[in-house]
Amino acid sequence: MDEKRREKYLQSRYRRELERYLNRVVGFVMGDAFSKSAYEAMIERVNQKLEKVEKTKLYSDFFERLEQFVQRSRELAEGELESDEIRAKILHEANQIRKSKRKKSYNRRERGRRHEEESG
Repeated sequence: MDEKRREKYLQSRYRRELERYLNRVVGFVMGDAFSKSAYEAMIERVNQKLEKVEKTKLYSDFFERLEQFVQRSRELAEGELESDEIRAKILHEANQIRKSKRKKSYNRRERGRRHEEESG
């Protein structure tokens, strides 16, 4: 496999794992059995899965925000906040990340639609 293909493959694997991390954490936080000790154990578990994937350059604001989310979720697990505060921070941050992804795809669709109307 040539170097460029290998880099793309590693990049897509890393990106998928970052998205899975976000989804796992949010799914857990929204569940009924949320407690600080359970959150710490879950973060440890998902970190192990993320560490198995080679970290690569992302070249994308969305995925860089996901990396920041990973770091913040680790900090919250190690911090002194109560479980309600952790839940609120995680859900807020995840919501902001997901909004940024939707907004970007929405803008692309709108731009394409306007271009079609102008030429048609």
